[in-house]
Amino acid sequence: GQKHLDFCITVYEKQIENGLYFLHEHPFSARSWKHPRMIKLLERKGVRKVRGDMCEFGMTQTDGTGIGSIKKETGFASHAESITDQLSRVCKGNHRHIQLMGGREKAAQIYPDKLCRAIIKGLVMQMEKDNRIGMGEIGMVMSCDDCELNQLDNNGQFWDDMSGEVL
Repeated sequence: GQKHLDFCITVYEKQIENGLYFLHEHPFSARSWKHPRMIKLLERKGVRKVRGDMCEFGMTQTDGTGIGSIKKETGFASHAESITDQLSRVCKGNHRHIQLMGGREKAAQIYPDKLCRAIIKGLVMQMEKDNRIGMGEIGMVMSCDDCELNQLDNNGQFWDDMSGEVL
């Protein structure tokens, strides 16, 4: 509801302020996009909303005729341009759609694999663009001297700062 959306927008604003990324997803025509704080967020420099139709990410279901695509027009907002570039896919209309009725809605809440891959691809591209990772890298690597979460003791073992357990 309203409180959840307010909380999410507060988190998104903090993420922007701290140089982190956010991704908001909701049905493209949902009332939440017209919330005053969401409108203000979308007006921030670099933040944009795009439409991604789930059929373009491989969302399908089966009905009496067979397998059909689920269009499910979805809105995505982010200030990570590479992510929104990957998610901006509007249906070309070259396939049959199945309506989300009769209990189909619940199954359509699960992200298709192609959508998950598009989000990750966009994130990696954005991190490369922002020089957070090098081309072809898949994560951050740091020396033990720089590591805050784990420490190396005199016996050459790592231990967890919080629990004190040997890792």
